[in-house]
Amino acid sequence: MKPVEINRSRIPWALIAKVGGSAAFFFWFYMIWNSSVELHEQIKTTSDHYSAVHQLQVDYKNEVQEWKNVLLRSKNQETLNQQWLIYDTQHMKVTSAVQAALLQSDVRYLTENLKSFDEAHSANYQQYKNSVQLLLRNRFDPVEADTAVKSIDRPLLEYLQTADTAAQDETRRLNETLAYKSRTQIEQSLVVLAFLAMLVIWFKR
Repeated sequence: MKPVEINRSRIPWALIAKVGGSAAFFFWFYMIWNSSVELHEQIKTTSDHYSAVHQLQVDYKNEVQEWKNVLLRSKNQETLNQQWLIYDTQHMKVTSAVQAALLQSDVRYLTENLKSFDEAHSANYQQYKNSVQLLLRNRFDPVEADTAVKSIDRPLLEYLQTADTAAQDETRRLNETLAYKSRTQIEQSLVVLAFLAMLVIWFKR
């Protein structure tokens, strides 16, 4: 029995090159696309952090204003209870927001400032409660109570401003990385396409 001879001239090398080249190109394209998706997700996450910190600034300023209302609008025990309840509700809103932001944050500098804010926020709450006792002791005259907690909100505002800047910087850095990566991927894709075209032309000869 004679061995089967393979006619090498009939092997569709051009077709094999096209199929193999196409498979390689689409795999390459998938890797680029997947990398871009991951980077877009990072940008979205950081943008969400920025939005959360920005909203936290607004909520905390509202909390400070509600504390001022405790001092200015409390004329007796009943109005004090009403104003303190409003302030306390806003305080809890800020506490919940910062805890949520900490759980989501993966930017070290942002996390550090949020932690510092959270600790100072808890400490200030106790000082405000002590200040209420001064308000009661002075028969709802707010001067001494206000002096006792004067300017204790400023460091917290600075923490939030620093965190806000950190979130903006991280978003900017990721956008620059995405732009650079996109340019690089386009250049690499053009090189791959040119190589595939040359390969097909060569095998057609």
